[in-house]
Amino acid sequence: MLYQTLANDLATQIQQGLYRPGDRLPSVRQLARQRAISVSTAVSAYQQLEMTGLVVAREKSGIFVAVPSARQLGAPVASGSSQPTELQMSDTIARIFAQNRQKGRVHFDLAVPDPALQPATQLKAAVNRVLRHHFNDSLTLFPSPGDLELRRLIAQRMADSGCQVQPQEIVITNGCQEALLISLQALTSPGDVVAVETPCYYGFLQALESLGLTVISIATDAVTGMDMASLEQALQDWPIRVCLCSPRFSNPSGACMPETAKKALVSLAQRHDFYVIEDDIFGELCHSGPTHPFSPKSLRAYDRSGRVIYCSAFSKNLSPGLRLGWVAAGEHRLRAMERQRASTTGTASLPQLQLLDYLKTGHFDKHLAKVRRQYAANLQRALAVIARAFPLGTQATRPQGGFVLWISLPSSGPDAMALLEMAQAHNICFVPGQVFGFQGLDHCLRLSVAQPWTDTLETALETLGRLAQV
Repeated sequence: MLYQTLANDLATQIQQGLYRPGDRLPSVRQLARQRAISVSTAVSAYQQLEMTGLVVAREKSGIFVAVPSARQLGAPVASGSSQPTELQMSDTIARIFAQNRQKGRVHFDLAVPDPALQPATQLKAAVNRVLRHHFNDSLTLFPSPGDLELRRLIAQRMADSGCQVQPQEIVITNGCQEALLISLQALTSPGDVVAVETPCYYGFLQALESLGLTVISIATDAVTGMDMASLEQALQDWPIRVCLCSPRFSNPSGACMPETAKKALVSLAQRHDFYVIEDDIFGELCHSGPTHPFSPKSLRAYDRSGRVIYCSAFSKNLSPGLRLGWVAAGEHRLRAMERQRASTTGTASLPQLQLLDYLKTGHFDKHLAKVRRQYAANLQRALAVIARAFPLGTQATRPQGGFVLWISLPSSGPDAMALLEMAQAHNICFVPGQVFGFQGLDHCLRLSVAQPWTDTLETALETLGRLAQV
């Protein structure tokens, strides 16, 4: 793609010293004029360079060559599979999390915000107001599709990020996992082929396995996400019904698909007659905030033909205990509601009323700004520890959103399962790469830093690095 060629060209110029650390680079519009390209292509190129750590964008100041740290960490690369696969992973995933669940451990495995990073006082005030003014309503179930006023507020937030969605399209769900599950049920039948990223969030794999779906993993870049050329080749070879992906800050890699690649994915869906289920649960956790010049749009923002089914939740950016998600299913709304009703008679009213009250206060955007800064700082601290304490040859992602890191260790050391066993003996938990997909992930692991940074956390990460040296 053109943005990739441009990014490689700029990276070469930086590496050859044409631009030195701290130098200011051409603005997006200057670069577009110089190269006779579109502004969106220039933005995508700079996005890729920023995610690889070569440049930094400073709001209202410009784009600058990054000052390198003492030791650079490369980004992991994952290849996909050439043939569809039937999954058998649920037992392994359940066993690992049962072992990690013991008390007294340092948890790098939990990809949910720590209670200390949730707005507990404001959420408590919201639920107290609901119980005071809407007590009877809080004792009932809301039938699918959920509270209309809450759906209106969600549609407004989606519109602010470029997604034109009507409240009537939205179905409130018990978290994002249910949103994904009923979307898959609405679009597929057992045996259908679903394309996923590599690595792929284990919750996706569990859902696909439970529905008897066949999975093909697509080669995925740790910075720019699913490779469109590899997906197009798979579409020529296999009858792919659905592509399930996370274009904004994928779990576990943190990859963010460039805008040009998102447009290409929507175009592929139209040409090859398949659907995309977009998991956007980390979408509002872009570290630079929604006003940043490189702030990415969701995939749904580029869809004009109803090919993208959008799923998200408030679990990662607010509180997992609310168990509130939604799906913007478009013309598939009624089928999604049917699938939801088949498993539950409705969704709990109290969390919806509590969230509605909280959103009306205007505190949510302030909370987002606070945790974005916290997660960005935590990831930088973690990367600094990894650079000094983990084995030479370790590779790590540099996500620009969310709070998870994807690490690839040298193959000469212990694999991730063996490392987890050693780490648990030191009361340290993480998620091994084997649960995120197929072959080639044995020496990978995911770390979550969704908690206040402490000396205990830093010492545990240093210990993990020492164990990886064995």
